[in-house]
Amino acid sequence: MNLKHTGYILESQTSSDQDKERSLITTIIPTFRRPKMLKRAIQSVVDQNIEGLTIGVFDNNSGDETSQIVHEFSQKKTNVSYHKHHTNIGASNNFEFGLRSVTTPFFSILSDDDYLLPGFYQSALAELAQNPQAMFWAGITINVDEKNIIWDARVERWKREGLFTPPEGLMNIMHGMSPTWTGIVFRQEVLEKVGFPDQETLGPSDLDFVLKIVANYPYIVRKYPSAVFTLNECSFSNTQPLSSFWPGWKKMFQNLEITIQHYDAPQKKRAIDALNQDAQRMLYRRGAHAISCGRLDFSRDAANVLQTHYKQNYKAGILLVISFLCEKFPFIQKFYTNLYKQAEKSIRAKKRSIQNKYKHLLRPLSLD
Repeated sequence: MNLKHTGYILESQTSSDQDKERSLITTIIPTFRRPKMLKRAIQSVVDQNIEGLTIGVFDNNSGDETSQIVHEFSQKKTNVSYHKHHTNIGASNNFEFGLRSVTTPFFSILSDDDYLLPGFYQSALAELAQNPQAMFWAGITINVDEKNIIWDARVERWKREGLFTPPEGLMNIMHGMSPTWTGIVFRQEVLEKVGFPDQETLGPSDLDFVLKIVANYPYIVRKYPSAVFTLNECSFSNTQPLSSFWPGWKKMFQNLEITIQHYDAPQKKRAIDALNQDAQRMLYRRGAHAISCGRLDFSRDAANVLQTHYKQNYKAGILLVISFLCEKFPFIQKFYTNLYKQAEKSIRAKKRSIQNKYKHLLRPLSLD
């Protein structure tokens, strides 16, 4: 493999040159201390049951049985490569390190706590072969929580499927409708055309990466269940302060303006306005959620951005008043948290149709 950061590698198990020559698609799996989840993730890739598949596992120095899990798959003659870093180089660096290893015509990115669904690669590769202008193929990624409850399958809500071209393709992923990259097969050449995910965009680096592609190149979307994404309560966005990712959103705005500089004025305005609307919605929803978790500083920071950056005084005021009351009166905090949980239950009830439609595809969250 063509690895530029070879100084990071502590341990390496690579495939034969003959296997590399036959490889068609690489699955990049960054991992850190989730050996059981990793096993499920790798098995879901193996179960794609296609020729020309390479699996690259990039271990952020887990210090557990991760290497043994990968070794068991390599013993079965599965085309698996394993790279262990000397130290934990950070999640974003590990993602980029994995992407820099891609030499196959196609690739996909799979977090260690997510997994693929049957037929995903076969469907994607077949249609990409028929549409060489398309830079990626996206299917339905099912979002589940740690209790295996389905919260969303956003591509299911797209008005149509098929081939999309700019600028229509850009506008179709706005307003929270972007396909999750867990369920995307990319052409390797997108890394040459748009570069690697921008680490300065922090949390939304995956959205920023997809935006750069769809703003200038065609892509394909199909309502085919392709992957499962786990909503983790310990995720970056659920545990870190607003200052850890809001600057990333501002960098994403800058990137979009550069990416669409060749658009005409009305198209530019429409795209930038849409992304700003998404940011406002994100700030308010996360602020409200943060209060239910007792993260009042986060909520106040979100309100401050809504007020100063977007002049959304009403929404900012709601967050500030509720945060103040919850801090001053603990019983109000408890009441709000219970009310928020009840609202979540109501939302889940409304999504019962997608739960019934896709629950048979879900795998257990814990493995022996």
